[in-house]
Amino acid sequence: MSYFSMGYWIIGLSVVVSWVGALIGFSCIRQAAKSSTAQFRVVWQVSAAISIGAIGVWLPVFVSMLGVSVRGSLIRYDVLNVAGAAVVSVLAVWAALAINGSVPRIPRLVAAGLVMGAGFGLMHFLALDAVRIQGSTRLTPLLLLAATAIAVVISLAALWFTQTWRSLPALIGAALLFAAGVAGLHYTDLAGLRTQLSATGSMPPGEDLFGFFVPVFVLGMLSLAIPISAILIAPDRRTPVPVRVVKSNSAV
Repeated sequence: MSYFSMGYWIIGLSVVVSWVGALIGFSCIRQAAKSSTAQFRVVWQVSAAISIGAIGVWLPVFVSMLGVSVRGSLIRYDVLNVAGAAVVSVLAVWAALAINGSVPRIPRLVAAGLVMGAGFGLMHFLALDAVRIQGSTRLTPLLLLAATAIAVVISLAALWFTQTWRSLPALIGAALLFAAGVAGLHYTDLAGLRTQLSATGSMPPGEDLFGFFVPVFVLGMLSLAIPISAILIAPDRRTPVPVRVVKSNSAV
């Protein structure tokens, strides 16, 4: 199995996509923490879940899979598994944000990190389980557990980091570390993907990755324009606006 049949630039592209999704997602979490109403807080959390879960984690996994090839076999993907992986990833982030809340508490943070990390682990299992070849595939349990452990660590770090207000440079650096963690999670699990070709194997079922993923990639990146616009126009609520009291002198 080759991981970089299209060149090493593919891992750079996947990291950039993950970084952008994480950065927008972290910014949405920051806005949710300072939101003045519960309704707006939920909107920001949903935006964060989509940005992190779909764009920051799920999308770069399949960007990387564009470079995966198996000598002697075509590769197809089960679309239902691919879509299910996206749903699981988004729901895991949303559930973690709901559990974590806006007030820092260690028990909530740990529970939220475990939920989010386990969701990312399940997402990646579904993603690799979607691979169809002219033969069979299986995942190494030990590397699957290692990948899930990485997912829990980056989830805990992301949730802890976004519990307090951070500057934009700090968010950029944290998003880059998150993207590197997602790449580590992906390639750890991918290293455990074992293939067994069959000489009499027929054309594998499923869809070609280029056929359905490229339009999804374009739409996914374009969808970030909505939260980006909302972040740019959202007021900065870090400190209250001072009110000036003007005293007038009464005439004697």
